[in-house]
Amino acid sequence: MRRRFRRLTYAFLNLRYIVLLSSILLFLIIGTAILLVYQNTGVMREQINWDFNQQQMVLARQAAHQIEANLSDIRTDLLNLRQLLSKLPQADWEEVLHATAERGRSRGVIEIGVADSKTNTLKSHSAGLQEARLAPEVLGDCRYQTDGRAALGTLRVSETDGASEVTSTICCRMHTSTQNGDILFARLDVSKLIGGVMIHIHSGKTGYAWAVNQEGVFLYHPEEEFVAKNAFTARREREPKISFKQINRIMKEQMLRGEEGTGTYVSGWHGGIEGDITKQIAFSPVKSPLLTPGRTWSVAVAAPTSEVAEPVDRMYRRNLVTVAALFVGLFVFGILVAIYQNRMSQTLRKRVRETEEDLHEMERIYYRMVEQATDLIYVFDLDMRFVILNQQTVDMFVDLLMTEEEGLEVPNGMEKTQIDFWKGKRLDKLMREFDAVFVRKKMDEVLKKNQSIAFEHVIKHKDRQSRLSTKLIPIRDDKRRVHYILGISRDMTERLEMDQRIYSAEKLASIGILASGVAHEINNPLAIILGFTDLLLERVPKDSQEYEDLKLIEQNAMHAKGVVENMLGFARITEGLEETVNPNNSVDIVMKIVRNTLMTKKVKLVTQIPDDLPMVRGDTREFQQVIFNLINNSVAAMTAREDGSGKLTVSAQADNDWVHVSIADNGIGIPNRIKPQIFDPFFTTKKTGEGTGLGLSLCYGILKKYGGKISFSSVSAEDHPDWPTGTTFVVSMPIARAEKE
Repeated sequence: MRRRFRRLTYAFLNLRYIVLLSSILLFLIIGTAILLVYQNTGVMREQINWDFNQQQMVLARQAAHQIEANLSDIRTDLLNLRQLLSKLPQADWEEVLHATAERGRSRGVIEIGVADSKTNTLKSHSAGLQEARLAPEVLGDCRYQTDGRAALGTLRVSETDGASEVTSTICCRMHTSTQNGDILFARLDVSKLIGGVMIHIHSGKTGYAWAVNQEGVFLYHPEEEFVAKNAFTARREREPKISFKQINRIMKEQMLRGEEGTGTYVSGWHGGIEGDITKQIAFSPVKSPLLTPGRTWSVAVAAPTSEVAEPVDRMYRRNLVTVAALFVGLFVFGILVAIYQNRMSQTLRKRVRETEEDLHEMERIYYRMVEQATDLIYVFDLDMRFVILNQQTVDMFVDLLMTEEEGLEVPNGMEKTQIDFWKGKRLDKLMREFDAVFVRKKMDEVLKKNQSIAFEHVIKHKDRQSRLSTKLIPIRDDKRRVHYILGISRDMTERLEMDQRIYSAEKLASIGILASGVAHEINNPLAIILGFTDLLLERVPKDSQEYEDLKLIEQNAMHAKGVVENMLGFARITEGLEETVNPNNSVDIVMKIVRNTLMTKKVKLVTQIPDDLPMVRGDTREFQQVIFNLINNSVAAMTAREDGSGKLTVSAQADNDWVHVSIADNGIGIPNRIKPQIFDPFFTTKKTGEGTGLGLSLCYGILKKYGGKISFSSVSAEDHPDWPTGTTFVVSMPIARAEKE
């Protein structure tokens, strides 16, 4: 009995020690957990603040780049307008100024015009419904503009309908012999230019964007009372109790110097709420050739820190509650935890082992993909959900399959171009129903045969398509069971287009050879007709009616022979080894070939070709082909008119080191929606069988080969119903003399 009692006593003491040690260990664990939660919360708060400010930096950069793009567009329009006005009489300036001003109206253009050196307006046009006028500050902004570059003048502040307006003037000299003192100018509403971009910038729930110049003047601010006011004085007048030391230092030391960065400052108000409000700010400079040295615009995006800290505080409170509940639970069940520790350890080891196996399986799948490959490489499960995919696959889906109607929600801080966004997405939900059914059948075929298959298919998106060569490979586990399928797709579109291009080129070459043969066959009967006509002319009196009839036959036969010879010369294949071209002779030969065609099509031909055009660099046959293709396009555009007639004007001129040949028609014109595509190979608006789509592409390639250029301007009824329609192509070739120099 005594021995049993002693054993029980020792067991109790041992149990007490276990409980005591377990309790101490619990307190240490809970204390450590609370400390870690507190530290992790601070780290998390700093990380979230940093991430949020980086997102604001992205918004600031995007806004700055958009403003830069708008300034670049205005500058390009102004320089193009200068070049166009130098070629037009002043009587035609008003229409061009009107079109340019209206086009730039959405970007803040108030007025565009031309002024002489005495500030008298030659021509000007105001955007919108305002009356055209020459602002008195134009001369002041433009008097130091002595070269042809465009530059932004001084910012000016004015009051319009009770609101402040910041304006400036872009000036450049015309630089022509007849308008040496003329100034081309464009007045801008800077607040509208910047506000049109920044009004859409929002950070967090209530964050906003604003902009200042190098003097600290607000160019844009959501609160209109701040616009055109100095930021340093406006804030102090609004809330004199706050020093604004931090934001003033950020502006002086970084923003006004054109630097980029982030920071934190204290404001006196935000969104109608007054008080000490800490904000995060990210800023980026606007860089543009229009901003002369010493002038700086800076874009800033700001939001209250509380919007970022609120979720962190909620997480911190939840963690504290969780830790407290864990403390109580562990204290109550500490003994049970010690008893079942061995069992829990076994369970934990099992879970760790399963997790490690899953991780190893994912690693084995990942390393079978070539992340940097140009092919599309992706892995999806049996439900067609993406498990792994490379960036090339993401780019294909973003570029060809994504549409607004699909309604895929993008989480905050993530973009559609990121791989993580696509993981877990169903492949059949991202494709058209027809393509999804096709891919599903191919996947079932892989599972049924338990082997790889290869096939080709077309993915369509709106007005274009891509042809893919795809191979599906089953991925088996250690038990030969298939859980995933690896897909490798190669875009064959460019190769097929190249094959089609070669086929079309060979077809065109065959047609040229056939045309040459037909021309030679026509020459034979023409020679017989001319020979017998000559014999008959010797047998009949010269003053008889028969003699006049034979001369008419001879004249028309010679004309036909000349046309055939011109066509033979044009169709003759050359190696393109000539170095110089005589523009007069080349254009004259093409005119002889197409003159009869123009008469048949009821097209009036007007030529304005000087006799003393200099030699240009290039090949004669290829230069003739370019002019011939452009005339054919003009004839097709004019015959498409409702009245079926037209006027073709072919002119040329030498300008400095260039010779410009212009082909102008009054056809149906080219709509704006297809202008970027007209030089693409195989792009055509003609019906099937009426055009190959290679004409303008070949012209572009020939001219680029010899250092030439091709440009065009066109007006269509689709874009401007009330304007005269027509198209003008200008072929520019470098003068051979200038090339040698």
